[in-house]
Amino acid sequence: MKRWKLKSLCAALACAIMIPASVYADTKQDIENVQQQKEDTQERMAQVEKRIEELQALRADAKAYIAAMDAELAAVEENIADLEAQKVVKEQEIATTEGELKEAEEDEKEQYESMKLRIQFMYENGNQSYLDAILSAGSIADLLNKADYIAQITAYDREMLDKYVATRELVEDKKAQLIRENEELSVLIHNAEVEAQSYQQLIDAKAVVIAEYEAQIAEGQAEVSSMQEALNAFEAEIAELEEKLRREQSKRVYDGGQFTFPMAWYYRVTSPFGYRIHPIFGYGHGHTGIDLSADTGTEIYAAYDGEVVISTYNSAAGNYIAINHGKDSGGNVLITMYLHCSKLYVSEGDTVKAGQLIGLVGSTGNSTGPHLHFTVKYNGEYVDPAPYIGLQ
Repeated sequence: MKRWKLKSLCAALACAIMIPASVYADTKQDIENVQQQKEDTQERMAQVEKRIEELQALRADAKAYIAAMDAELAAVEENIADLEAQKVVKEQEIATTEGELKEAEEDEKEQYESMKLRIQFMYENGNQSYLDAILSAGSIADLLNKADYIAQITAYDREMLDKYVATRELVEDKKAQLIRENEELSVLIHNAEVEAQSYQQLIDAKAVVIAEYEAQIAEGQAEVSSMQEALNAFEAEIAELEEKLRREQSKRVYDGGQFTFPMAWYYRVTSPFGYRIHPIFGYGHGHTGIDLSADTGTEIYAAYDGEVVISTYNSAAGNYIAINHGKDSGGNVLITMYLHCSKLYVSEGDTVKAGQLIGLVGSTGNSTGPHLHFTVKYNGEYVDPAPYIGLQ
């Protein structure tokens, strides 16, 4: 339920309590009993609504926490994806290096076999090959060239074999390094996955808490709805009792005379009769009277002859008085009410005269400052009091 609706309901119920009680004790007691039930229900509703607001705040905090964890988890998952991409590249490099190593081993093997064949040939032919080379030489220069050629072949075989061995060792070292780096990436990926799992567990746990908050919120809202129905029932019952009170009003007759102004003096009308924005709660509602600003302690007078039917305190109206002025020729009951008093000088059942001191201005109940809230109720309906006291 929206807060403004609840405030409007509270205002309506507060207005309902400002109905004059009957001089008949039973009906008056019935109204007081229903009113007490209504106030107890309102108090309980306020407590439940406060708890709902607290739960909603906790739920919002939990959702913010999950959002933060989601961001952290996304960063970790992005890191995992990057590491896995690096691992794929590293595995491709390992595969390439393995190919290079295989080629180096094949080259080494091939060179080794060629060298073995030449060594075998020289061994089998002994010095004859050198002798043939010398005897076949056409000149000293040719002889030297052939001898140098044989030496170069031998040196070449040695050099190539050493080169291929060095290449193979280099490639093997490179492969070993790549494997170590790949293993390190695997460890980093594993650690990141563990971290991601930890974040997910935190998120899942907080989601369970949010579900609990939402269940409690739903339960509280259902309770508020139930109490709203109860308040509606109280209001209907009060309306019925009000009608009964109206019928039970005394036989006093209102002769239609002009009211006495209900205060010794005032500064200004701070809030007229009719629709307005409530100065405390901030919602729109029908203002049941007029507010006359004055200093605390300013004297309040009975607007006309009548009988005091309420002189008490209420959390909304503060100290207030209701006077029954009787029925006019059409049988319509006329009642005036005086709210937010600092002091009350009359009691229920007192008969008062127009202009008689009945209380002092104050700011009790729901009030933003010292003033008199003056109300006129005619035939069960609130009417503009301004014409009755000469303000129009």
